[in-house]
Amino acid sequence: MKVENTFSDEEQKHARKNLTARYIVISVSFVIVAILYAISIGRIQLEFAANASEDKETAYRERTVAIQAVRGEIFDRNGVPLVTNDYKYSLIFDYSAMSRSTAEQNEAILSVFRVIDEQGARDCVPETSSPIRGEYPNLYYDTKMLSGSTASARLKRIINANELDAGADAATLGKKLAEKYKMVDKSGNLLYTAQEITELIRVRYEMEVIRFSAVENYVFAKDVGLQVITAVSEASIRGVDTSVSYSRVYHYPGYASHILGRISKIYAEDAEYYTSQGYPVTALVGIDGCEKAFESYLRGMDGEMLITEDEAGNIVDTQIVREAVSGKDVYLTIDIELQVAAEDALKKNVEDIVKKALEDDEPLDGEDADSGALVVQTAEGGEILALASYPTYDLSTFGEDYNELIKDTSKPLFNRALQGTYAPGSTFKVGVALAALCEQTKMEDGTPFGADTVIKTTGKYTFYDDYQPTCWIYSERYKRNHGPINVAKAIQVSCNCFFYEVGRLLGIDNINRYGKIYGLGQPTGIELPESSGILADSKYKQSVGQGVWVGGDTIATAIGQAYNRFTPIQIANYIATIVNGGERYSTHLLHSVKSFSGDTVFTYEDTVVDRLSISKKNYNTIIEAMSRVVEYGSASKGFDDFPIAIGGKTGTAQISKNQSDNAAFVAFAPLNDPEIVVSCVIEKGVTGLNTTPAVRAALECYFGLGQWADENADG
Repeated sequence: MKVENTFSDEEQKHARKNLTARYIVISVSFVIVAILYAISIGRIQLEFAANASEDKETAYRERTVAIQAVRGEIFDRNGVPLVTNDYKYSLIFDYSAMSRSTAEQNEAILSVFRVIDEQGARDCVPETSSPIRGEYPNLYYDTKMLSGSTASARLKRIINANELDAGADAATLGKKLAEKYKMVDKSGNLLYTAQEITELIRVRYEMEVIRFSAVENYVFAKDVGLQVITAVSEASIRGVDTSVSYSRVYHYPGYASHILGRISKIYAEDAEYYTSQGYPVTALVGIDGCEKAFESYLRGMDGEMLITEDEAGNIVDTQIVREAVSGKDVYLTIDIELQVAAEDALKKNVEDIVKKALEDDEPLDGEDADSGALVVQTAEGGEILALASYPTYDLSTFGEDYNELIKDTSKPLFNRALQGTYAPGSTFKVGVALAALCEQTKMEDGTPFGADTVIKTTGKYTFYDDYQPTCWIYSERYKRNHGPINVAKAIQVSCNCFFYEVGRLLGIDNINRYGKIYGLGQPTGIELPESSGILADSKYKQSVGQGVWVGGDTIATAIGQAYNRFTPIQIANYIATIVNGGERYSTHLLHSVKSFSGDTVFTYEDTVVDRLSISKKNYNTIIEAMSRVVEYGSASKGFDDFPIAIGGKTGTAQISKNQSDNAAFVAFAPLNDPEIVVSCVIEKGVTGLNTTPAVRAALECYFGLGQWADENADG
């Protein structure tokens, strides 16, 4: 499944079908509105003709209503819908259109109830937030409902607003509302039936809860059909209007949740900003993820309709003052098939590590592995093809799940791919090796470091008297070592002692200078919130109260330990910079933007933010070394019989003596013409080898191998 930037015939057909469906939805919306106003205007014209002989003046008033714009939708790079709109029609009470007479307002509310009941549509009337139960005057509170903090807080506010004692019971509150809204006369006699008063009390309570006003309409019924809308319109109930609302539909529930994001009403703290941008205060806006990042494209511009009404509130004329402008559609660089494969593989990888560790019953062997991240990006251009973070959550049930999600100690809302920072372990050795090759670092004998330079390793690094770290292969009992090796072999076997020496001679300033070129310790440019990570030096060490920088810090840094912390996306982009020949691109999720009619209005242009000059010899040395890691080295068991030549580097980083080590692996493919880079980190995954199943699955999906080859064949 090689990723392309052009749509296939099938994908174009799919896009046209989707566009046609959207036009149908919008057309239906306008038809409904037209029917309503046609009924109203037609009725008024008949009444006007009947009364034409009467010589009297009629007072009219004008009001404006918003014509809600359609929000743009989100697609993957191949035009597959990820987030679309689901349109629903509601009956609302418009405060500005209602009579100022309390009695007439009550009659309007009851009239809508009657029509709804006649149409058998009572199920369209949502449960109110009122905790009042029973029938007037024998009212009581729903104690179960009031056990929730929100309902309880609302009740306290309503009781206080109506100047009642804090402990007022339901009967007392009901009586107060009945008097306030003239459901009873001054003597307490009922002006409506007990059932009608009960319904009015619950609606009035809800209106007070939402602060029903000119800027906050009251939604009476949701998801109503055309038959109900027509019946309500024919009943000529003043103040009742129809609104078209939409909710977001997530076509891959539970996937890409950390990428896509959500929409919501404008938060109070953001109201000033959005209103200054021309948003109505009731607008829905992106609050995180791509919904927020690409808000300027996705948002539509509401239109405005001028409505003329007579004294009774009947509509006699309508005029479009400003047409609504639909939002634009955003196409991401994400390939949803690859995204799903990455998330599934990452989850399974973590679970399998835990399962195996529990079976082996060895301490700190991965039984505590619980989270991770996987990033797939193009080797050139910085396009993000998949961005997986585990554990994750489901956007389609976010509201219901929220309380559990924020309590979950595994932090499923945390985007580890962009914001998790980890010691890079031995994946950092590739960058150190290339830096030393490019710098031609002087060795102890004065010769420049090169592909053929051999360093004799003994398993223990003894340059410093007070700090003598060992290689992973060394133990006091067996004292094993890698002996004399060159850089390609050192990367293959991940020899610590080799890189202790290279790092010491290269120096922390040079290590960090190249680290910055690779993009480590700084933003990658992606449009979503990300951590900058840490590219540590003496200033950083002092800033965290760890004293002055010493030689031991430099050599620990050279093998990916010490203070450096990078995000999985930074690690992917760093390796992409190397394997594409030295150009570091700004990473991005935005592929293109299309108008509602399907015309492309913006295409992202790849941006090079830094360059490193790499000689052909040095490039080949690094590529060959990373090839050996997969073919003969620490990742070889994970890629038995893999049909495509690839390169990679494993990494392991100790985080605590009481936890299993973190595991990392970064790979690229194909070896001789890199197209993609895959970076994976599993927290407490023990060894880099343990992450190879997830990386392999991502590569197989991209190239159409394994189960994906079978699926493609079936299709």
